Amino acid sequence: MRIQHHLPFVVCVGLLVLAAGCRTQTGATAPVGQTWRGVHLAVESDRRLAVLQGQLPKLAADGVNVLVIQVDYHFDFQSHPELRDNPFITRAGARAFSRAARKLGIRIIPELDCLGHQSWAKTTFPLLAKYPQFDETRGQFPGNKRIYCRSWCPSNPGVNKVVFALIDELTDAFQADAFHVGMDEVFIIADPHCPRCRGRDPAKLFAKAVNDLHRHIVGKRGLAMLMWGDRLLDANTMGCGRWEASANGTARAADLIPKDIVLCDWHYREQTNYPSVPFLLAKGFRVWPSGFQPLAATEAFSRFSLEQRRRNKRVLGYLCTTWNKATPASAGDWPPITEILPNWKPDRVPRRF
Repeated sequence: MRIQHHLPFVVCVGLLVLAAGCRTQTGATAPVGQTWRGVHLAVESDRRLAVLQGQLPKLAADGVNVLVIQVDYHFDFQSHPELRDNPFITRAGARAFSRAARKLGIRIIPELDCLGHQSWAKTTFPLLAKYPQFDETRGQFPGNKRIYCRSWCPSNPGVNKVVFALIDELTDAFQADAFHVGMDEVFIIADPHCPRCRGRDPAKLFAKAVNDLHRHIVGKRGLAMLMWGDRLLDANTMGCGRWEASANGTARAADLIPKDIVLCDWHYREQTNYPSVPFLLAKGFRVWPSGFQPLAATEAFSRFSLEQRRRNKRVLGYLCTTWNKATPASAGDWPPITEILPNWKPDRVPRRF
């Protein structure tokens, strides 16, 4: 769903609570009833984090009360320093940024892409570069040719121990009470090259990865968990392409994962109807509609989502994704943010999700 990923597609992308004491069965505080006005940005260094900090007053004036900061491996990991990607954010930088955001009523949610998106173009990202035994297609596709992005193997018993440590460091550094696990555009799963996964049900494998993360993030850490929703949508029934919905059998995982996960349902085309929103609501999830550009498409999705929210408060608000079109230096002036988020009525920012 990143802008580089979707050029062909584009041409033919604080979590908050109901009230104090309202909690899900897992113990994570339920945010039903508040309006989330969010922006998603990739930030890779203390320097860029400091630049974004300078934009916080503008973003707050636009009504932003949640920032999803995609860090991935660009962090000064102490548990696994071998996975530190350059440039990187330090714990001190994350703490300072989070303090500044909280003073303006803005929640920070860090993100690490999980399962899929473990490579881009010729570059394999640190987890699979350093631990090739975790690769779902180990030894296949030299130079990452003929694939979109690599995935880690959800059946490898060693993956979670490493990934959970990274998640813990990011949540602690940003002092976050929620975490975004990514999970979008997983095209490699149940691959015939994987001795552990071949022949298995893709929906059950995807659900296993989600449930493993949920047990740690929500069950053990007591945090809220977010993920992109595209792999839970069937491309045929939703009328979507394989980018914004699944064409490889993972959609049935929607019935196999906890319903307290917040699903960021992204669509980047201008439509009159977005059937995925009522579909995911009917499944019992909280939905955070997520748009990108052009502005007309963002406005259309926002209007539709506002109408859905009038009927169902589990539509949490609206998330503006930026995908390098808005940088930390320009986010406060980017039209999809300045024009769309003010349409979502201001409300109180609660103390916890």
